[in-house]
Amino acid sequence: MAIEVTLGAPTFLIAVPQLGDPNFNRGVVFILEHGDEGSMGLIINRPGTLDLAAFASTQSMTFRGNGSSQVFQGGPVQTDRAFILHASQHRGPETEDVMDSTRLSYSLESLKAIVDAPPEKLRIFLGYAGWGPGQLAKEVTAGAWLIAPATEELIFETPHDKIWDAALRAMGIDPALLMHSGAVH
Repeated sequence: MAIEVTLGAPTFLIAVPQLGDPNFNRGVVFILEHGDEGSMGLIINRPGTLDLAAFASTQSMTFRGNGSSQVFQGGPVQTDRAFILHASQHRGPETEDVMDSTRLSYSLESLKAIVDAPPEKLRIFLGYAGWGPGQLAKEVTAGAWLIAPATEELIFETPHDKIWDAALRAMGIDPALLMHSGAVH
């Protein structure tokens, strides 16, 4: 039985191989906003060059967590702006519930609170993916994206290099069977 998912927030967009945009090659985008004014999301499987400790130090902060979690490239728009996805009790002035126990924070105050006491489920992104009014719907209609239900497991628990395959498999699609012909625009 197929699950019908409509474009909206929160959903995942899964780039098909024919998309032809290197920003989204094998990308999975967590859609956070979709409406008449456009769409906005975070590419959840693009690690950046900084780990959280290095990123925190660029903000004159000290990351107090364990390990060397990556900072991710959320998309090609405003790549100097940080977006924090987390499953924690933190509620700063710019914190929104986006799904189940997942919150999105995007203030410097929230960043400081989170690097001081990082939750177990945490992803920090620089930049975002954005579309103008109607643009994303046209791309979906043209076949550039598959739409899937968003899950916290893919965001927080799946290794970044396995997310694209896992998202497709969750839809019942074998990634090896997707065709790699002509680009979709």
